[in-house]
Amino acid sequence: MSDERTKRSLIKAASTMGAFTILSRFLGLAREIVRAHYLGTSLMADAFGVAFMIPNLFRRLAGEGAMTAAAVPVFVDEKKAGGLERLNDVAGGFFTLFSFLLTLLCVLFVAASGLLVEHVFARGFADDAQKLALTVELTRWMFFYLLFISLAALLQAILNSFRIFGPSAFTPILLNLAVIGSALFLSEFFSLPVYAFAVGVLAGGALQLFFQWPYVRRAGVRLRPRFNWSDPGVRRILKLMAPGILGAGVYQLNVVISQMIATYLSDGAVSALQYSTRLEEFTLGVFVVAVSTAVLPTFAEQVRDDRMDALRETLEFAMRLVAFVTIPAAVGLIAIRYPLINMLFRTGRFDQTSADMTAFAFLFHASGLFFIGLGRILVPVFYSKKDMITPVKAAVVATAVNIALCLAFFHPLAHGGIALANSLSALAQASVLLFFLVSFIGNLNWKGLFASLFRILLAAGIMGAAAHGMVRFFAMESLLGRTRLVPAVLVVVTISALLYAFTARALRCPEFDELWRMIRRRARTNRPS
Repeated sequence: MSDERTKRSLIKAASTMGAFTILSRFLGLAREIVRAHYLGTSLMADAFGVAFMIPNLFRRLAGEGAMTAAAVPVFVDEKKAGGLERLNDVAGGFFTLFSFLLTLLCVLFVAASGLLVEHVFARGFADDAQKLALTVELTRWMFFYLLFISLAALLQAILNSFRIFGPSAFTPILLNLAVIGSALFLSEFFSLPVYAFAVGVLAGGALQLFFQWPYVRRAGVRLRPRFNWSDPGVRRILKLMAPGILGAGVYQLNVVISQMIATYLSDGAVSALQYSTRLEEFTLGVFVVAVSTAVLPTFAEQVRDDRMDALRETLEFAMRLVAFVTIPAAVGLIAIRYPLINMLFRTGRFDQTSADMTAFAFLFHASGLFFIGLGRILVPVFYSKKDMITPVKAAVVATAVNIALCLAFFHPLAHGGIALANSLSALAQASVLLFFLVSFIGNLNWKGLFASLFRILLAAGIMGAAAHGMVRFFAMESLLGRTRLVPAVLVVVTISALLYAFTARALRCPEFDELWRMIRRRARTNRPS
């Protein structure tokens, strides 16, 4: 009975987090639409993109991921061993130390932001004094976002140790709402509307922190200043954070170098890449995150029980499922990218040039959807056997490939070359992961996988040709105005999806039948009695 309650609790938590994640993705896309309206791909948009990237870099290094993953098991262990009193000692000590280190980092970075932005993060802006000065100023405005969001991640770790997931899953929504609200209502009060976005980022970070505070107190944790920084629990969190920071650092180096190279290109390159990336992440968030989240517990159970045949079967199915969804998504998005981008972003300062630049980047970003999705399916296999090093090795290879290809492609293809390098580096990462994976679980059924891949590519190609034909026939690439674009895009997407489903069924893609059975089972489960 206890196991059943645990399963129901996990399902409920996963459902809540999934719903909030999807809502956050939609609002994140809405935030980019508002940004496109006020900033377009102008000098301001590039300056904001780089300035916001910098605190996000440090947040992903220490605030989220590494710190949360390290702190949760320590908090759980300390609470089990010494109760709430012991948890308060460790959480309070680490909160005090973390706050001190983050504040020190913020003060030092703001003081040295002029040098760091010019010589490290945005070297390509050095020839444009106005863009460089604006980037430095926005960085100073927004860098303390790092303090708020990292402490919010610590509160998330505390709540997760109590199996409380909802409040933390909701907080990204607050950031998006804060930025959107600030842009809509405060832009007219500043000489440049970009400052309203900076205010929204700071407010959003503060909201994410203070929204969780009452839930932490309700759980019985009191985060009073404690200077017991040599406490074994505090030191254990710091020790566990180190490998996570290394892994995150490799990926963030990838991001930073791509952005640094983009700063050498014309105005709008940085922001066009970011708009394109947002569309890519939205697609992955809707289709891939659910699959990668769902397979990890299954992988862990199969590894624990040494059921390698079952593990291979589960992995092969997950890989085919990701291919069945991401490949047609990529093909379809490429076919309708111009009307889609015009529908979402074509307003205010986001003009035809902005649309052209974003569509060019998205052509190459969308091409890598399957490789990114494949990587996100493969990494959990290594995590399930507590191997944290192999994914880091794959990330190092991917970073080296990305840097080399960015430098090779950014001259002939401009910002499109950077997007292409990102996609090919995802292919390199997935290839390295597969190479190491075979040595662990044995050979996969390559014949079956490639047969499925061929059928999926054929069905997606037929669908893509039809979608492209509809876009050209109705001259949708030059169509403007959401009242005309929204119904046109919806019609093309619906017809394309139905055609893909029909073709996949005719080609006897097993993934179609499997997905259809899952949908029917879910419908029967949710049917009121």
